[in-house]
Amino acid sequence: MNRTDKAKMDAAKRMLRGKIDIEEVSMMLEIPVAALLPLKEEVDEEVRKVYGNTDAYDFDSGQVLFDSFQDTGEDADLQEE
Repeated sequence: MNRTDKAKMDAAKRMLRGKIDIEEVSMMLEIPVAALLPLKEEVDEEVRKVYGNTDAYDFDSGQVLFDSFQDTGEDADLQEE
């Protein structure tokens, strides 16, 4: 495998991790779907190890709020009573 083929396979793996459909990856990178299937299985296995059987996109958490908690133990978001 030359460097160009390796670069295409690395790009395909990143695309599959980003939830791009395997047929679209095949079309964009001009790699046969059959060659991408083992890569897709590898990516799916990594996701199962990290999240169990729950995919990261299944959470649907909506808006995420961040707190400005400081290491000093003071929280600027809370008002003094």
